[in-house]
Amino acid sequence: MRRMQIKTVQAREVYWDRMKPGVMVTVVTEGGAVGKAVWSPGLSPGSHEPFALYDGASRFDGFGVRLVADNINKRVGPGMIGWDIRQQSRIDGVLTEKHGVELGVAGLTSLSTAVLNAAAREVGISLYRYVGGERTFTMPVPAALLATGSNRYGFKKGIGYKPTYSMLAYGFDTYGEAAEALWNTYMNWYDFMKEKLSIKMQPIAGMAIPPGKVRDDFQLWEMMAEVIDRSGYQGRIGLQVDMAANCFYNRRTERYEGLFSREEKTREELIEIVLKMAREYPFVSIEDPLMEDDFDGFAEITKKSGIQIIGDDLVAGRMDRLKRAADRNACNCIRLAAGQIGTFSQVIHLALFAGENNVGISVCGERGEGVNACDYAVGLNAGAAREYGMCYSGNRLSEIEKEIGPRVRFYGREGIKGAGFSGTIREAL
Repeated sequence: MRRMQIKTVQAREVYWDRMKPGVMVTVVTEGGAVGKAVWSPGLSPGSHEPFALYDGASRFDGFGVRLVADNINKRVGPGMIGWDIRQQSRIDGVLTEKHGVELGVAGLTSLSTAVLNAAAREVGISLYRYVGGERTFTMPVPAALLATGSNRYGFKKGIGYKPTYSMLAYGFDTYGEAAEALWNTYMNWYDFMKEKLSIKMQPIAGMAIPPGKVRDDFQLWEMMAEVIDRSGYQGRIGLQVDMAANCFYNRRTERYEGLFSREEKTREELIEIVLKMAREYPFVSIEDPLMEDDFDGFAEITKKSGIQIIGDDLVAGRMDRLKRAADRNACNCIRLAAGQIGTFSQVIHLALFAGENNVGISVCGERGEGVNACDYAVGLNAGAAREYGMCYSGNRLSEIEKEIGPRVRFYGREGIKGAGFSGTIREAL
């Protein structure tokens, strides 16, 4: 059908909420459907992530992406005119094989996901249904960001406000109940922070804990646990942290610097701290607890902690590293962000392989996916939506829940991996 053919492809450099520019692509079909998508860089990327083609020079500290937009407008986009918008796999294959070098991950992701969005609109169904088909009816565990900050203890390198702490609402019967419990606890945390630390939180973004407010992050964990208890959700809401330990790792000294406290930490010391987090505090999910190439250390933590261990920098959106991690049981969950991987077909392949190997999926929208990440989470049957569940993202997930109707199912406890998971203090060690 002619209406299913691509009519125009346009790209431009845009400002985005990650303090670096992104690439926005707009694809329009002959039938008038419009699909828009954005790629933006992460704040603490690992060294194994796909290459992003930046302009260099002085614009945006070298992170400009006009070159990618120009390559799409002048070279790649015109050749896509007339392609059937529904042939996602074929389109992604051609983009990767013929244009991968001139697009990089920025161009591949924005083009591929713009095609995906346009196709869903042209077909006339919701994005999550287009991604997952008629059997899509499970809602992920929602989350809300609580606290951030990477320079509390003298660490100077800019690494995207890590570690980031959030709470996961898993011990509920429906997504709606879980989302409401998140809001209740979040507001209690807001009041608690004003009372204890004289800090005012920002909506969605949590709060950056500045130097001098806490003696170490152990104090933060105690406060977070207290707020969960005060809110009446012990064993139903747990903590999640993206440690981004790779960013704190000094390869010369083989020490972790400025993570959780001022003291430098050896590999063995950090492993013990992570296991303590799982055993003595209400952590149910820990992301990137060690540097990106420590598969053995990840495996030790995954085995002994009994909770969900996410390999983000460990896997970096690459199939070869996911296979290595699965073979060694190095993690039991991966973070899935289209902007970290490339085309949406590659996202599907990673998600399928993870599912076949009992590795969970935590979908993230920080690479430009935005609210579409909610649809990806439902469409890909992800156990959790990373830091998605309040404000605009919560609205979209609630909308999906209502649209699915009576057969909707909430993942709840099943959405979080971990052999010893119980939602309370661990006895795994």
